[in-house]
Amino acid sequence: MSSIGLIDVPQDYLQKLFQTEMPWHFQFVFNVVSSPQSSCCAVCIVVMGRFTDKVVIVTGSSAGIGKAVILGFAKEGASVVLHGTNTERLAEAEKALHAAGIPDSRILKIQGYLNEDTVQDRVINETVARFGKIDVLVNNAGVYKKPGRSQNLTENYDYVFAVNVRAVFRLVELATPHLEKTKGNIVNVSSIASFSKPFESGTDNGAYGMSKAAIDRFTQNINQSLMKKGIRINNINPGPFESNILNRSLGDNATKEQTAAAIKFDSNGLLSFVTSAKRIGDVEELVPAFLLLADEKSSFITGSIWVIDGGMSTWAPEATDLNL
Repeated sequence: MSSIGLIDVPQDYLQKLFQTEMPWHFQFVFNVVSSPQSSCCAVCIVVMGRFTDKVVIVTGSSAGIGKAVILGFAKEGASVVLHGTNTERLAEAEKALHAAGIPDSRILKIQGYLNEDTVQDRVINETVARFGKIDVLVNNAGVYKKPGRSQNLTENYDYVFAVNVRAVFRLVELATPHLEKTKGNIVNVSSIASFSKPFESGTDNGAYGMSKAAIDRFTQNINQSLMKKGIRINNINPGPFESNILNRSLGDNATKEQTAAAIKFDSNGLLSFVTSAKRIGDVEELVPAFLLLADEKSSFITGSIWVIDGGMSTWAPEATDLNL
């Protein structure tokens, strides 16, 4: 993003102004045009984002949290790897990137299911082939249960762990040699389901929560060995946000209106998903945390688990009969 114009003021004044008063994310290029009275400067202003010249992979970025996150990185200058399984959602996410002014030269689109090793290989290999490096890996893709609501409990467990755990483990393994070269970092998306009270009984939620607990432990366990290579790794554990995975957890055939009603009220008219904020989060509210953790200025943040849930994990009934 740039603008060019002629400013009929002394060149040394402009240089001093731009160097001291303007934000860090602007770069200025001066060309002096001779003038009897003053130096007329042709100023080229190039907007530099926090992730300009960085390459960021966001798995599961065609919708929900991942879509918001990939847009956040792209708007800050990153070249991005857009991944998903649904053709229509991928096209919509790509359209959103274009609408934000992101050119095709900064977008790589990969479609495929991450429980397949070949797709994991493609995510890493095609990124390096296209952009030459990897700076940030965001492991966002996740599933709540196997599509079709399989009645085979072990089959459902295997599928959930293949996507939510094994794919993350292997993508980190494949990306590590490339992240070591750039001194990059990893952000894993877990969930408050890894440690909170179950919000649904049964084995479906159990497999999901178990898989996210595994990601918490993985991030903490591998942190030290990755730091020896100059690679940071952190978790973000979201609570209830408007996302595809939340909608699916409430039923494959639920309408948008039914989903909204289920989120807000149970049969007694009480909040089903209780947060201190008294609402469901907007995915845009998660984006700043991803950008902060991935920023190289956050070099002392590693091995951490960031819970962002509107206070859901700390909620308790109010002590109405106590004078507090």
